[in-house]
Amino acid sequence: MKGLLIVTLAIFAAGVYAAPAISSEDQVHNYLVRFGYATKEDLQNRASLTDAIKKLQRMGKVPETGVIDEATIELIKKPRCGVADYENGKPRYNAYKGWTKKQVEFYIGTGTSYLTHEEYSSYFGAALRLWSGHTSGTTFHPTTNKSEADIITYFGSHDHGDGYPFDGRGGVLAHAFFPDDGDVHFDASEKWDIDGMGDYTSFYSVAVHELGHSMGLEHSEVEEAVMYPWYKGGGIDKLHQDDIDGMNKLYASR
Repeated sequence: MKGLLIVTLAIFAAGVYAAPAISSEDQVHNYLVRFGYATKEDLQNRASLTDAIKKLQRMGKVPETGVIDEATIELIKKPRCGVADYENGKPRYNAYKGWTKKQVEFYIGTGTSYLTHEEYSSYFGAALRLWSGHTSGTTFHPTTNKSEADIITYFGSHDHGDGYPFDGRGGVLAHAFFPDDGDVHFDASEKWDIDGMGDYTSFYSVAVHELGHSMGLEHSEVEEAVMYPWYKGGGIDKLHQDDIDGMNKLYASR
């Protein structure tokens, strides 16, 4: 009888402390705020909320219904970059600058068991070279001195010290900062390989995208562009004209 009482109390306690399920509506609302489509105040205004949902749908290339439908719910489940698409509901294009230094140094930090250190370093450098041909003389060099590095890259999970925690497997894959910071962080909870085979995420493709932010670029609404916010799989071997146009705005006039 005593044992039954203990089991009953344990079940009751588990029920009391179980986290409540988040509704699909709340998930979309949280997503709108997290990625800059709306402020928390916008969520309380029907017209502002409808406009924010349409912005998300337009960026995600799903029908612009202005309501939280199945297509929108599926969209927010897709893996993506952690950098916001808007800032308080407004575009941020041309809000950031490119590198003004002529020599930028990068440091390869903590890696992942899915990649060797050589693979991490080699493919990060290759992704960086894809952009460096459009930086008007600014060159990028590896360094072993972390304190002198302009760009620091590493793998981290959940709260990894930069104020922008990762969310576990799926969801946000990585994020990066704009110059003159430029740091790039990858979510260690993901399964990584170079090319994105099977259920693995392509490290190279994600690195190319994140380094676009390190160069100063925002997200693009062009689905074929490298800087489109949602992950499209492996296979990136060149920049889209939209990416190049963005780089020219940042660097060609120098």
